[in-house]
Amino acid sequence: MTLSRLITLFHYLRYSGGIAMMFNGFPLVFFIRDTLHIGPATNVFTAFFFALALLLMFPTHLFIRLYKPNFTLLKYAMGFLVIAFYHFIFMNYSEFDWFIELGNFLFTIAFIFLLIHVPNDVKEVLMVIIFLAALFSNLTLVYSLLTDPSWRIGMRAAVTFENAGAQEGGNPHIAARNGVICLLAALTLISQYKGALIRLFLFFSIIFSLAVVVLAQAKSSLLALGIMAAFYMTFQANFSQMLRSAKSLFSVRNAVIFLICWFLFGLLLSRYGDLVGVLYGYWGNFQDKIMDIIFTAFGLQISGTANIDASAMGRVSSLSFFQNALEGAPHVLLIGLGYKAAFLDVPLVESIVNHGIFGFIFFAGFNYYLLVYSIKELRKNSNPLSLFLAYFFIYFIIMLISNGRPYDVSFWFPYALMIRFLGIKYLDSPQYKENKNSALTTV
Repeated sequence: MTLSRLITLFHYLRYSGGIAMMFNGFPLVFFIRDTLHIGPATNVFTAFFFALALLLMFPTHLFIRLYKPNFTLLKYAMGFLVIAFYHFIFMNYSEFDWFIELGNFLFTIAFIFLLIHVPNDVKEVLMVIIFLAALFSNLTLVYSLLTDPSWRIGMRAAVTFENAGAQEGGNPHIAARNGVICLLAALTLISQYKGALIRLFLFFSIIFSLAVVVLAQAKSSLLALGIMAAFYMTFQANFSQMLRSAKSLFSVRNAVIFLICWFLFGLLLSRYGDLVGVLYGYWGNFQDKIMDIIFTAFGLQISGTANIDASAMGRVSSLSFFQNALEGAPHVLLIGLGYKAAFLDVPLVESIVNHGIFGFIFFAGFNYYLLVYSIKELRKNSNPLSLFLAYFFIYFIIMLISNGRPYDVSFWFPYALMIRFLGIKYLDSPQYKENKNSALTTV
């Protein structure tokens, strides 16, 4: 390998490291801050973490060489962010930490800006780094649970927060989301490698990630995985492909892999005999939660033990709040109530309540086009990174109606990566050649 290629690889690795930290950095932040007790247990540590990520992404060709993002997504994204920032400055009637809110805006814009400087060819390295970072975060979650004296099997898996004022325990949705990311990344990569050991490693990573999602007991993540499977069967699976896959199962290599997996599974059951019972308990709890949600939302008591689900009732109350506002003061919804004026925990509804009809048009329009580009990508499978982002957006579809706020960086950091790499027509064109010699290249 020549020196120039080594230098290029180094830059791709640092770009990828910074992007992975921004894209899915919260599990690492909580592990370092709250489990290893390194750094202050405040948002200042989180700010330093993301600042380091942006520093890793800093290009050597600032303003000299730019790369075309998805301009449709970029226009809708910037439209909503401008409206939200205007309301943040001139229409805020709730108490919040200005340091955190302003930092969220600055980090989001800086991330989008630096991504436009990241070369297209980084996508192969980036996919591997995202997977390895997510797998490491899964391992840190297990370590955190094993060293947490208050955690027991049956409780939701999450890193316990230590900063003052934080919610009791941790946020299991962050653990579940990381599990989804690791699972999707491994599934995307497994078709790119032919080596038996690598494929076996990726296969166990998929099983491990699924176990993390189950341990976190996040209904939204489990539902998203089910919808992803349905999208796969609709857009990517076909009879001939399934026939080839079935034939490949009978190869000697796969037979050896199957025997190894069977042996390890038997060893696991012999050592942890109550594992099956624990899994049944998780499944029963999941079923009960689904029955509670159906009863809360629709009043249908399919199960005799169904009760009101507090989380689902919060969403029902949010929709009732929106309906009352629409009937009682529709003119208010024209411009919105203001930045974070109402907490509804339903991002799509909150975008119109807090930011008016234009805020809703930009936010909903942005997600609509993301859905369109995701479906196109699922049909053509142009490259692993775009395919991964397309499937990951399906997870966001569930979150948009069930969890979070429209300006959360947990939305916008992944959104930024989608703006840069999803729906880019030229990205895998055989005619595409990166021009590195011109003074200003926007390829």
